[in-house]
Amino acid sequence: MRSLLGRFHRPMSRGAMGDMLTMNSLGGGPAIADVLVVAGGGGGGGTSYNQYGGGGGGAGGLVYATAVTLTAATSYTVTIGAGGAGATASGVSSVGSNSTIKQASTSIVTDAVGGGGGGRGNGPNVDGTNGGSGGGGGGAIGQTGGVATSGQGSNGGDAGSDAYPYRGAGGGGKAAAGALGNAGTGNGGAGDTYFSTLYAGGGGGGSGGAAAGSGGTGGGGAGGGYNATGLGTNGTANTGGGGGGAGTPNVAGNSTGGTGGSGIVIVRYSGTPVGSVTGTTNTTTQAGGYTFHTFLENGNLVMT
Repeated sequence: MRSLLGRFHRPMSRGAMGDMLTMNSLGGGPAIADVLVVAGGGGGGGTSYNQYGGGGGGAGGLVYATAVTLTAATSYTVTIGAGGAGATASGVSSVGSNSTIKQASTSIVTDAVGGGGGGRGNGPNVDGTNGGSGGGGGGAIGQTGGVATSGQGSNGGDAGSDAYPYRGAGGGGKAAAGALGNAGTGNGGAGDTYFSTLYAGGGGGGSGGAAAGSGGTGGGGAGGGYNATGLGTNGTANTGGGGGGAGTPNVAGNSTGGTGGSGIVIVRYSGTPVGSVTGTTNTTTQAGGYTFHTFLENGNLVMT
């Protein structure tokens, strides 16, 4: 009897964390998880012939939380934020949508806020808007970038001095602010790496006469060039990257900024799966002793 009891009690001697990992592997008790939530990126600003470049869209806000308790026999609702639409020459770029993970109506980690839209390169609405990361200002002198949500990203770049090549400013990224427009590079702010992948790069500012700003690492779209269309590049799907600002066309006409990239939610915990996901493109995988529930679209995480 003593020998048999010893076998049952030995796993408990590893302490609370050892007990929790054992329960995860056996499919009982709560899971203690790391949770990444990235919102949709903001759209790039538009422009028209013989005007300044549009500002790059701000990256979607990024929230990373550790030691999140996922309760057994509970369903969690995951919402993936869409990227904001890029603006036409006469329109206003859209902010990205929030990404969330909730139990009933209560968020289990802070909601990630959609990225701010880039400012237009012509007319009104030329400032970048606020968001998870701020959108870059349009290229006209005095235009400012949007302000980031605290802890989720960085500010969009300002227009800077009125100087060739009249670029729009870059949108903010998770790890860095967007670059100045005009004679500045107009590059989107860099994103950051989680689970070995880059997320939340800002969109580049559009050109007003030379090279456009590049998209920030982590899915930011490049700004549109000085060419016949000047179209900004879309942010990469499921990274939260901002859309690139429109470049001024070199022929009469208008140009549109890129659409922001959609967001993503990833839940990681130690051991084998103790939950399942709904949704066509959502997945459950295992790697390096961890389970990953990855959400590319809306769905549910159902803990067993």
